[in-house]
Amino acid sequence: MPFTVSHAVVALPAVRGPLPAAAAAAVAAGAMAPDVPLFLPGGLSYAETHGFPSLLVTALPVAAALLAIWLVLLRPAAGALLPGPVGSRLPAAWAHRARPTWRGALLALAALLLGVLTHVAWDAFTHEGRAGSLLLPALAEPWGPLPGFRWIQYASSVGGLVVLGVGAVRWLRRTERRPVVAGPGERTLRRALAAALAVIAVAAVLVPVAVDGVPRDLDALRGIVFVAITRGGAGVVAAVLLAALVVPVLRRRRAIPRG
Repeated sequence: MPFTVSHAVVALPAVRGPLPAAAAAAVAAGAMAPDVPLFLPGGLSYAETHGFPSLLVTALPVAAALLAIWLVLLRPAAGALLPGPVGSRLPAAWAHRARPTWRGALLALAALLLGVLTHVAWDAFTHEGRAGSLLLPALAEPWGPLPGFRWIQYASSVGGLVVLGVGAVRWLRRTERRPVVAGPGERTLRRALAAALAVIAVAAVLVPVAVDGVPRDLDALRGIVFVAITRGGAGVVAAVLLAALVVPVLRRRRAIPRG
């Protein structure tokens, strides 16, 4: 599969457009939502979130949940969880929850659906036996050691991450730093989260190798990478969500006058 986060690159045009910032977040949430069953198995199936019309009652609600988690939990906590040079450049409005409106909700719904559809369309040209290979039979042909769709899958995964990274750096450079004073609890939480993410990253690589052994061919390597990304990604999300839940508790404690 193309790397799930890379799918969010389709939201970049909305970032600098006339639409509210939440619309870009909605497109990004929709673009990643269909892959959630890969990270959280046992509920919805991959086929349900990628098929039509089932995606309307599976991927779309998942996308709405992702957007809500971002707006209500992650975005307000981002300034406390990210390193100081990054967190101090985030918009001050991110620390507060926006008041929802009917117009905003309808716009978000349209943006969520757009994101979901871009994901499915992208996958159509980067997976075996999908519509893209029927439209462009060359994608199913070998391009050297790999079929064409696989090359497109890998190239678009890397390319999407690069574009997202460059866009993020340029956005941060254009933004002035704000004076942000982090309390000792927030600094401790930030260090604990960084340590947890490092442990998760190492475990995500070592555990599959310990279970399945060192990969001896491309298929085995691809399997280990898939397990590392999906299980490690689930661990990263869980750690970040837990840390984000702690942030408002720390802020409330700081707001209580002592004496």
